[in-house]
Amino acid sequence: MKKLCLIYQKKVAEHDFGPSHPLRADRLALYVQQLYKDGLVDRLGMSIVDNELEVSDEDILAAHDQSLLDQIKQLSGEGGWLDGDTPVPVGTYERTKLQAGGLLYGFEAVLEGQYDRAMQNLAFGGHHAMRRHGGITFGFCYFNQEAIVIKRLQREKKLEKALVLDCDCHHGNGIQDIFYDDPSVLYISLHQDPRTLYPSVMGYGEEIGEGRGKGYNVNVPLPPGTTRESYLNALSEIFPPLALEFAPDIILFIINGDTHFMDPLTSLALDLNTYPIATNMANKVANEICGGRMVSETAGGYDPKVAISCACTITAALAEDENYRAEDPYGDKEDEAPHVTEEVKRVLSAVKERHAPYWRCFRTT
Repeated sequence: MKKLCLIYQKKVAEHDFGPSHPLRADRLALYVQQLYKDGLVDRLGMSIVDNELEVSDEDILAAHDQSLLDQIKQLSGEGGWLDGDTPVPVGTYERTKLQAGGLLYGFEAVLEGQYDRAMQNLAFGGHHAMRRHGGITFGFCYFNQEAIVIKRLQREKKLEKALVLDCDCHHGNGIQDIFYDDPSVLYISLHQDPRTLYPSVMGYGEEIGEGRGKGYNVNVPLPPGTTRESYLNALSEIFPPLALEFAPDIILFIINGDTHFMDPLTSLALDLNTYPIATNMANKVANEICGGRMVSETAGGYDPKVAISCACTITAALAEDENYRAEDPYGDKEDEAPHVTEEVKRVLSAVKERHAPYWRCFRTT
């Protein structure tokens, strides 16, 4: 069993997008309640940490333009909207610094060996936040806490190379934007084809990085209707070989239930059993290449029953507990359509072909 830390910050959990917003404010507390109800906190020996570490404006500006920092500060003081998807309640700026500080705590605790794994259940996202706010809505995000934390730890010489495995249904355009020319961060994203889902203008397979970062941005756009077998096949063909060759110091694993077949905002078709299998694959790779060091963030999930069940199964799997089982609240998924299976195979072939010049693992000769 791995020693697991859950970062649950009560002040951050107060963040409320509003009653009509799809990202519900009560889901964090409900998730923790379910952990206790299912006996996972005691059985896993899990530490729940409500830390108050904050990142600084200097940390934020290492990843973002001054204009975005100023905009969030102003809106946070009076309340308003960053864009049509992203309300900014009063106090958002302070909560963004705390939530990023929570992720920083998790990274440092794992890198220093205090815990084997850390998990953070997010009140709002980070991976859509680009360097500056422009033509793309920020999709319920404010600052890119993933980039903020990685860059700070690199400046402090606590971290050299990081791998970000992003299994949110939406492409993490902000992470791609910030690290697009950076060979110290390997970004692998499995997401729904952006022709069919936000953010639409980014997340395509031909976006492989630029300059010294060519080959270090790996997009795997999957067709609507992709089910468990094809999804796990895609993950196993792309992630482990790249991770083994890249050999990062730590893995950041972004995953939750917006890829489920009943999510109201998306069109991938995974069932609940997919998530512990995907997490176990990440565990195995982390154990082989970086001493098991891994931090996980819960991604989106807009059906509350699914999001909570997914988060619990992922939590148990991160600790490498093989005994926890949760029933899918919606039962079994129908079989995958043949044209979807063929499209996934085509996507994987294209990913390998594009990245073969940069990675030995994808070369056939």
